[in-house]
Amino acid sequence: MTATTTAGEPQHRYRPGSARAAMSYRDFRTMFIGSFASNIGTWMQNVVLPAYIYDRTGKASVVALLVFAQLGPLLLLAIPAGVIADRFDRRKFLIAMQTVQLVFSAALAPLAAHDSAIWALFLVQLGVGIGNALNAPAWSAALPTLVHKQDLPGAISLNSTMINGSRVVGPIIVAGLSTVGVTTSEFFLINAATYLFVIIALASVHIPAAQHIPHETGRRLLTSGIRLVRDNPVSKRILVSLTTFSLLSLPYVGLFPAIAKLNFGIEEKSAQYNWLYATWGLGACLGALAVGTVFVEWDKRRLIRLGFGLFAVSMTAFALARELTLANGKKLFFGPPAGTGEGAAVAPGTN
Repeated sequence: MTATTTAGEPQHRYRPGSARAAMSYRDFRTMFIGSFASNIGTWMQNVVLPAYIYDRTGKASVVALLVFAQLGPLLLLAIPAGVIADRFDRRKFLIAMQTVQLVFSAALAPLAAHDSAIWALFLVQLGVGIGNALNAPAWSAALPTLVHKQDLPGAISLNSTMINGSRVVGPIIVAGLSTVGVTTSEFFLINAATYLFVIIALASVHIPAAQHIPHETGRRLLTSGIRLVRDNPVSKRILVSLTTFSLLSLPYVGLFPAIAKLNFGIEEKSAQYNWLYATWGLGACLGALAVGTVFVEWDKRRLIRLGFGLFAVSMTAFALARELTLANGKKLFFGPPAGTGEGAAVAPGTN
């Protein structure tokens, strides 16, 4: 059954706000499938690129710079990008930004094939990051228009499931293809090709035009979002919480190759590393899926508090796993004991 996004009640027979209700909308379903395929390629590159840079330099600081090139533009360009996107047809704008990311991702391939200078890789990755920063506000704004307001919780849950599910599938594909000789540069080409899935999806759906705030012009457009949040205590608390969480709790994501090697003796180009990365993504995927299924009727405020608490406990256990193992004088599960071979502990301050 295909639902429609009318102003009245949603035209489907599923529980409102559930994942099944969101998937009943043809345009949302098309975008979900295209995005999932594209994000698999993105997470393949997110696994391969930091590992490649760390393998070449042995410095976590250089890996961090590459992560900044990818995510830094979001901090600087997100608000201007939202204003720019509202000036154009959203569907055409999104297709253009996906094409930009496709071109720059493909450009990584020859650079990696010839082990080009790190600064060249940084500049190309910055191009990918800028394309993503310009794309993100329009993409986030388009999601609520694809389903009825009543079914937004299910759509948001599925969107998060799609992103985290691709974090599982991408590393597994990398592990499998690495065994048959697929190179780093070829992985970058595969990622570039996956952008075509979302471009085709965008070309086949209808995205309503942006609704402008009356009498907002010039610099006031740049600050309209800030003023809306300032006047809404709930939105303010959510944004402060997410900003603090991202700033303090998520830097390890980009530094995962160094963490895996220094803490657990797992080589960044090994199958073990890819499976560890996939396992980490699996937990996030199951959690996101649960929001739109098992916990669809839960108070989301309670669910958020519970999620933050469980994340804190899990991160503490992850941080202490190596120390507890060494304290017990046992062999590390993932690699050789500290002090021997490539699993040896590295002195503090060593990149």
